Amino acid sequence: MLNRQYASPLVINKRGDEESVSRLQPVPREDQAFGEQWFRDKLFDHPYLLPANEIEPAFHSLEAVAKELPVAGNYADLLFANPDGCIALVETKLFRNPQAKREVLAQTIEYASTLSGWTYSQLAQAIKQANKTTDTDPLLEIVRKSVQDGSLDERRFIERVSRNLQLGRILLLIVGDEIRDQLEQMIDFIHRTPHLHFTLGLIEMALFKDNDSERIFVQPRVVAQTQLDLRAVIEIKLPEGATMSTEVKPEKPGTTARTSISERQFFEELGKISPPAVELVKWATAEAPQHQLAVDWGAAGPILKYVDERGEEFNFGQLAWDGKFWVSFWLPRFRKLGLPEHIATDYLDEIVRLVPGSGRQERGFQKKLKTEVIVFPKGSKETLPLAELAPQKEKWFEAIDLAIDRIRKLSTAD
Repeated sequence: MLNRQYASPLVINKRGDEESVSRLQPVPREDQAFGEQWFRDKLFDHPYLLPANEIEPAFHSLEAVAKELPVAGNYADLLFANPDGCIALVETKLFRNPQAKREVLAQTIEYASTLSGWTYSQLAQAIKQANKTTDTDPLLEIVRKSVQDGSLDERRFIERVSRNLQLGRILLLIVGDEIRDQLEQMIDFIHRTPHLHFTLGLIEMALFKDNDSERIFVQPRVVAQTQLDLRAVIEIKLPEGATMSTEVKPEKPGTTARTSISERQFFEELGKISPPAVELVKWATAEAPQHQLAVDWGAAGPILKYVDERGEEFNFGQLAWDGKFWVSFWLPRFRKLGLPEHIATDYLDEIVRLVPGSGRQERGFQKKLKTEVIVFPKGSKETLPLAELAPQKEKWFEAIDLAIDRIRKLSTAD
């Protein structure tokens, strides 16, 4: 059995030229001061402790919405949401409790299954009950306050939450003081058999203390993640009250590429704005590995990146959910690495040549942050639509290949 442990963190205090170090010690797991309620309260008060965006990029900037949410005749520990309408359900369990291992997974999935049958109004009512508030829509009120410029599109937010509930696009997070191998094996088993639409993540919260003070250090980390898709059950009613049912299973494990919640939501949003862009993104992300490109799914959409021999990253553009092609911060990146800027500008100029009516434009708030972007039409402030780039996709990738080859040769020479 794998014995997974954290190395003891080291705290380094610097005062001028003097430096002192102290080693943090693990908090004993049997310490009753740090029970499930303590973990629950800390996560609710400090949502950034949840590395949710490491599991699903769409679940960035989560806001705490409710504790003890009434679901399925029981109470789910925590509910979070973000301005993009993404919903996360969190269960906190101390795995020193033997019962937790047996029940937490089934319980969490039951909560999510129930939620996926709710309407937006039902969710808002459950939150209202949990928070003991008179707000008509406490979910909307909480998320609206988290948007600094007050620019939350309320109608779009409600539509997204409703859609995510309908499709079961819910991030399930099980958070504990220790994630044991048996639990990971349970998840792996489910992953290989009929599935749920949810994405499931396991997060450990290790606690350390400083012997010289009362400070407690919390160290979260993602231990495992998997995606689960729902199995369909068809029931057929026969004469005289008899019934029979059959399960519709996936054809074969691995026959179709799994997609994350972030990807599914991205393509749904993009499809509403620009159907031609959907085909371009699918083509580009499929072709990327053959062109030495990594695909990094950011909150706004996939980013095409090249990583050279030194580990330096070069961004060849983000294919955004709003149907636009964003390529930026090229020149500062090249200046920092001492590479010729014309490698970057030649790439941008080739895109301009491929898309008649487009242009290259300088942007930036400070001199050191100025960069070049592609706009359409030329002279405007509008970012290049993916649909305009789609007819030239092969030649666009040829331009990427040429830029990568020039970067690679210079990186190797260094």
